[in-house]
Amino acid sequence: MNKEELLEAIDAKLDQLNPAELIEPESIYPVAIMTRERRQLGELEKELLQTLELIKLDERVPSIITRLANVYLKEATFGRAIVLYELTLGLDSNQVSAWINMGLAYLMVSSPKEAISCLGSALAIDQRNSLALVYLAMSQLKLGELDEANTNLDRAIFVDSNMARALLGKGELFRAKGELEVAVTWLRRALSMNPNFFPALMELGNVYLALKKYEQANDVLTKALVINPEQAYALSTMGDIHAAQNDLESALYYYDKAVSIKFDDPDLWIKKGDIHKSLKSYQQASNAYQKAINANPEHVESWVKNGTVMLLLDDEGTALEYLNTALALEPKNADVAHQRGLIYYSLERHQEALDDFDAAFSVDPGNPMYLYYRALLLEILDRKDEAKRTWQVALSLFKEMGDEMKVAECSARLKRIG
Repeated sequence: MNKEELLEAIDAKLDQLNPAELIEPESIYPVAIMTRERRQLGELEKELLQTLELIKLDERVPSIITRLANVYLKEATFGRAIVLYELTLGLDSNQVSAWINMGLAYLMVSSPKEAISCLGSALAIDQRNSLALVYLAMSQLKLGELDEANTNLDRAIFVDSNMARALLGKGELFRAKGELEVAVTWLRRALSMNPNFFPALMELGNVYLALKKYEQANDVLTKALVINPEQAYALSTMGDIHAAQNDLESALYYYDKAVSIKFDDPDLWIKKGDIHKSLKSYQQASNAYQKAINANPEHVESWVKNGTVMLLLDDEGTALEYLNTALALEPKNADVAHQRGLIYYSLERHQEALDDFDAAFSVDPGNPMYLYYRALLLEILDRKDEAKRTWQVALSLFKEMGDEMKVAECSARLKRIG
């Protein structure tokens, strides 16, 4: 295939797939099954890249590579999309949409610093690009740079006061600041511009949930699910709403639907497992936590959760194995060390329990519960002087926290030791 035929063939396939010039975050999702046209485009892409040195000066090439990158971005193949954006921008660095889409790709993979760099390049070309300003603000928000994010959102709204995504950004900003009622105002304003703007509905539902306005949250999420009934996180949030109201069976219904769609998200499996645990269906809880582990074997919380439920199933040995794995994955996790210490304590492996409580306290010295159990173990091991000093420190920390019951208990134990 000569150059003309190749470029025309790729262009025709891209026209069939019709990737937008600017990809919206909510339109990004993995493709389960490749269509014949998509597979053919992949073959043409390989041929294009093999001959790139010979044809890269053709003015059509940067645009074609950008459109290929857009296809990958829309399919949530972020790494490949970024590679192609870098390639096309190396050929023509004045493509504002390519800079914006690459910034979005970095934002989607939680690389806000790289996103900021890309969006800065877009704004260097087009200072009034409201979408670049919004994505820049979202990147800054992820970094906790709230003032900078607010400034850029204000700039975007100045350029386009009716831009729903900018108004959504203001809602997310105020939610991050803890000003939930203000967030509601901005989100409702976004929805007044576009009543079916799915991400604004999702955000508003979550804010209402945080405000414990469950009826409003339910109404908003119901509308979101009418728009997209297969949105796993909308279903999960509906589950959260019911769980918050102790309607566990309804919560489980929504979590089941969520994991059937997004089965590779360990957090969704954990939510399902937690409901089973609350219902005292411990084996089903363990099964869900195991699915979370299968989804991501390096997800520490999944190992801890399954270890905890194994204790409820009276399987201390397996519980210990799960927590050993969790600590191997994250050796500086104070909570995991504490949990394992409790298992050793129950098994009367006192020195090992003490070592874990010491490790937990060394990581998080502000948590007096680690000292509480350390003191208990020191008493059991007949190391009374150390136990006394530990109870004294724990007592002062519990006083600072205002935990009167624990203060009284520490005082009583100190008197008993003498």
